[in-house]
This record gives sequence, structure tokens and C-alpha cells, in this order.
Amino acid sequence: MSDDLVLGIDCGATKVMAQSGILCSKTNKISPGSFHKEYLYSDHPDWNPQFDPVPIATQKIEYSSHNISLTQSEVKQGRVITETIIKAIEEGQDHRIGLCFPGLKDQNGIVVMANGPRIPDLKNHLKQIKSILNDSDCCVMGEWKSTIGQMQNIDNGIYIGGGTGIADGIIFNGDLLKLNDLKGVQRSWEIHIDPSNTVESLLSPAGMINNYNKNHKNKITNLATLSNQKSFNAILENALDAFSLLVENRIRFFNSQGKEIQRVVIGQRLGQFLNESNVEYKNKFKSTIEIPLKISSDRRTAALGAALAIAC
Repeated sequence: MSDDLVLGIDCGATKVMAQSGILCSKTNKISPGSFHKEYLYSDHPDWNPQFDPVPIATQKIEYSSHNISLTQSEVKQGRVITETIIKAIEEGQDHRIGLCFPGLKDQNGIVVMANGPRIPDLKNHLKQIKSILNDSDCCVMGEWKSTIGQMQNIDNGIYIGGGTGIADGIIFNGDLLKLNDLKGVQRSWEIHIDPSNTVESLLSPAGMINNYNKNHKNKITNLATLSNQKSFNAILENALDAFSLLVENRIRFFNSQGKEIQRVVIGQRLGQFLNESNVEYKNKFKSTIEIPLKISSDRRTAALGAALAIAC
């Protein structure tokens, strides 16, 4: 990896992705370098594919009361994830490393996690990492400032990354907004369609799959398989309604600031599905809104965003 300057590590629900990058000082954009590797948690002998997270309400209460009580299954699952990250770091020791992770974080680790274990002491195990970056922010940064991104050369845009949840992102007036610190802008999981459903639960691939499996007592694991089921059209219509509601929410924010959205980008697993499946599905998303829509299917963008964050 001697030809590359920085390494981004993107920690997801099932794997860690490491991608090196080369920063161009003239354009301030980052390009993929020669090193790319994925590390599956399931390759670890102690990985538990049936892991059940602690209820979010309980996690929030424990965090706010400064009394996080990890379960034994969280400790074990967290150790698997930590050891997998360390393995990725060891292969990139010659580089400056940026690492992003989902969930709510403090200065030491992951303190609230919807789809995995809390790891409140994660940073203590990663000596080479200065700070744990927000995965949604890194997704947006990679789309905006990498040579493979779909948000290049815009000042006002929104990013919707669909995976286990929804990675929300906003480029406003030439800046990346930190949604965790921004008041008055709801995240996808905070926008309710009805009392039991949010934008995130209806639009994210995991949400669509979970809703189908719950109603049909099935064990489908991906959107491609789900799209072959008879009820997929109804699921897709719900997703389109959620997508429209999310975009309308963002339009109101931009309009309140006297700005207009130039582009919407859908990425991550949802972007991959739309890019690889029947063009009809992609066209349905495009026809739902009047703003130009682009589909990002390159999963390296978050890692490149993390690499860029550490390079600047």
C-alpha cells in the first residue's frame, strides 16, 4: 500500500471495509487507492448471527444515567467486532487511518446501537484511531468529495443511504451539516408515517425485509430475493411513500433557508439494488420527486469519506 496516503475503515453491521485513498491537493478530492479489503465478522468463530440488541429505550436510559450495563452477549459480540477492526488496522499500519462506525458515540466508544452491540470502550482498543467518525457523515463526504461520488460539484443536496437503517446526509450551502448537532431537522427514524412505522422502517432494505418476514413468517435476507415475491409491489409503494415524505421534509428545511435542493442521491444497499434490478424500480423513485436523482452503487464511498476526514 506504499502508493496510497490514507486508509478509511467503514464498520458496518456484518463486515468491516478498508479502502485506501489518494488525496489530490489541487482538487481536494480523494480517489480510491490500490488497497481494498473486506473483513466479515462471520469469519470470527465467536460471531453470533442471531444476536439480539438491547432495546433502544433501555440503551438511552442507561446512557443518560451514565450507567451502561452490557449484557454478556454484547460483550462477546463487541469483542468480535473489535478484533475484526484491529485486524484491518494492522494491515494498514503504514497509513493514517480514519474509522467510521454507526450508532451514538461519546469520546470513548459506541454508547447506543440499534442493530448491534454497544462498545463503550472501543476507542481504548484502537490506539491508532484519534476519533470514531459518524458513518452517515462519511457516506456523504465520500459521495461529495471523492472521484467516485454522485454528489460532486453541488452546494445543496441530500443523501439517503439505505442499509440496516437510513444514513441521512445534507450538503447545505457548500458545507456538510452535522445532523447530530442540528436542531429542527428530523432524522429518518424520527419521521413517523403512522404510530408503528417510520421513514427508516419502510425505506431501508432491512426494514422492508423485516416487515415482509414478520408478516409472512419467512427468512428472506436481501432485496433481490424479496423483489421476486408477490407482495413486493406493496412493500415498494410503502417505501416510495416514505421516500417522498423524507424528501418533502428536506425541501421544507432548504426552503426555510432560502435554498433549493440541487440533487438527491440514494446509496448503500438500496442504491445497489436499484442499480442492479429492473429499471422500473429506479424509474419509480425518480418519478416520485421533481428533483434530479442519482443512484450510487459503489460501497467504497463511506471508507473514502473516513479517509478524507483523517487526511484533512
